[in-house]
Amino acid sequence: MRVLIFLLFLNLAKLSSAQNMEKNYLGALILSNNSTTSFSIHFNEENGVVNGYTLTNIDTPDETKSDLSGIYFKEDKSFQLQETQIISTSSEADLSTFCFIQANLSFKGKFRNKRLEGNFLGLFTNNDTCAKGKVLLMEQKKLEKKIKKVKKRIKKLEEKRTVVLQTKQLKDGDDFVVKWKADDLKLFIWDANEEDGDRIQLKINEKIILYDYSTKRKRKKIKYKLQKGENIIEIKALSLGNSPPNTSRIELVDSKTKYPVVTQLTLEKSAIITIMK
Repeated sequence: MRVLIFLLFLNLAKLSSAQNMEKNYLGALILSNNSTTSFSIHFNEENGVVNGYTLTNIDTPDETKSDLSGIYFKEDKSFQLQETQIISTSSEADLSTFCFIQANLSFKGKFRNKRLEGNFLGLFTNNDTCAKGKVLLMEQKKLEKKIKKVKKRIKKLEEKRTVVLQTKQLKDGDDFVVKWKADDLKLFIWDANEEDGDRIQLKINEKIILYDYSTKRKRKKIKYKLQKGENIIEIKALSLGNSPPNTSRIELVDSKTKYPVVTQLTLEKSAIITIMK
């Protein structure tokens, strides 16, 4: 009885070990016309004999699972593999139109970046050639990790990305209303063209921030703590400079949004920007 129990556990251990030895590689078939097809191989290798399956057109209406067999050459760490029959498919195409892959693959790269690469030939069941090209595969776990890293980078870039809206032009008496997210206002102001002596007054919530200020080509930065509700920015022309009208370029910066504004004002006239917090 004890011997039977021992043999049972031994067989289970062997089965578990075989399952853990399965190798999974994911990538693509790159055809001679540079089109690509998603492709993966899943196999066990024992004493140079390879058995497993492939998946093509992964997660599409044509996903197909095929039986895989072949030989592993330990000397140069290469494989000769071929699909032998279809196990299952989601495709509605006639089975005679299916293309079976024969591939010679070898490991490329160093250490953890090893890839399986090589050439493949596709054959119909009557041995006519249906496709040829290259195979590029990476160990599935490593590839998935790389994909996660790339997605994280993309997400971070998207989080940092600032949206620049269309420039708003304001003339005498115009009022531009902006809904705001951040607690602070960042405002940049500079001369829209050449420095020509334009002078302005800038008020926020009736507080004079800039008085008799000559706009320059260099941007002037202003940071202001907004109050809850309505915040009024008034830009007033104190001179017309050498090239009327009085023209200033303003950029309002919210957390992820930039609002470009150009004011064109006559003497002693104002434009209003209302920030709704």
